[in-house]
Amino acid sequence: MTKTYIEWSARAQRPVLPACTLLVPRRLEPYLTKRKRRHGGVVRYLQHLLSQAPAYRAAGLLPNVQRTTRYYQRPRQQLERWHVRIPAHHWTELRCLAGGSGVTMAHMFVLLMKVERSKALERVRRDQGTNAVPTSLWEKIGFWEARVDFDLETRRFTRLFFHKKPP
Repeated sequence: MTKTYIEWSARAQRPVLPACTLLVPRRLEPYLTKRKRRHGGVVRYLQHLLSQAPAYRAAGLLPNVQRTTRYYQRPRQQLERWHVRIPAHHWTELRCLAGGSGVTMAHMFVLLMKVERSKALERVRRDQGTNAVPTSLWEKIGFWEARVDFDLETRRFTRLFFHKKPP
């Protein structure tokens, strides 16, 4: 029996500013409002959080959920809706980062916010040395999921390409 493959790809460019609803726990709203003001909007704050993601991942501060479905935020948290239009490239970055970690996009946004708020990265750098988790710039991210035939297991693969920032 011969195996055949069906492959396809896309070069998605639209929508340029897709609508997104971020679900933020009410207890984090004051922090988000403060950061939004400081960065000049939710989109710029998201851009800042995404720029920190490689360091957060390298320090082990982001989850790697071992389940087939995406992990949502805990129930009964009084989630507030924040409607924003996120540029397509940030949308893709957030989707890949969230999918690779096994969480939803809104949950990833909240997790990034919580890590920043906790100053955990600064503690890791202080405890393990500043070179333990390099300050970096990321270039691209790749994420894909596959079902493996021999054990019917779903596997996620994520690759984050980055380079160290100059001192």
